[in-house]
Amino acid sequence: MTSLTLYHHGPSTCSQKVRLILELKELPYESKEVNLLAGEQHDPEYVKLNPNHVVPTLVTDNGILIESNLILEYLDDAFPKIPARPSSPEDIHKVRLWMKQIDNFQQYTGPITYGIAVRRLQMDKSNEDKQADLDSIPDPVKRQARKETMEKGIQAPIVINSLKKAGELLDNLENIIEDSGWIAGDKFGLADACTLPYILRFDHLSLFEAFSENKRPKINNWYKKVRNLEFYDKAVTNLLPSSLVQMMGAFGGEVKEEVLKLMEEK
Repeated sequence: MTSLTLYHHGPSTCSQKVRLILELKELPYESKEVNLLAGEQHDPEYVKLNPNHVVPTLVTDNGILIESNLILEYLDDAFPKIPARPSSPEDIHKVRLWMKQIDNFQQYTGPITYGIAVRRLQMDKSNEDKQADLDSIPDPVKRQARKETMEKGIQAPIVINSLKKAGELLDNLENIIEDSGWIAGDKFGLADACTLPYILRFDHLSLFEAFSENKRPKINNWYKKVRNLEFYDKAVTNLLPSSLVQMMGAFGGEVKEEVLKLMEEK
């Protein structure tokens, strides 16, 4: 069997997607932790593997793979014994279309997480350190957006827009989950794996009410089914620092009502 080495980070949404499919397919892999909080994704040796300075990266006997959703497709193509896509071409199209939407939503996850929780950790820093953090962002547009988020929190324009996009994502997900309880087909697969990290992030930020049994029952049921998978804890829970989860939950709880309202604005 092809040997696999995964460079990843426990809480990383994109890393979680790949670990879920590796576990579904019962594929052994060598784990290489890349500590994003310590900036290890910028290490010159790692950048040789992934020039985008992000995780995950999957190294096989024959090459280096980047971009999480493309890694998921590779795994299903290379290791078809336990399939992670439905069999019909129409359902496969549905999976790919949804994965494309999830890929587009990734850009909104950072502003939401930063605006609700991570920003709060910055508040204790000196003005010099805050400025140094801003200066480390090379793109002037992103630098300005981060500055506004640092100053305004969830009222920053980029956070407000991202929260509205989150509400749209939840509406779309509620509409496409099938009678089977899964997103495409009759079992857990690529579409479910690429979606879970974002619903989990909302949960960690104390936004569970956005997909409660009364609010969005199909997502609520789907989320329970995913967390009940026998490999879920190994792929996700066991790699999440409890202190980080508690921090996000505490900060999220303080602004929960306002955030939930922003998510539902049309």
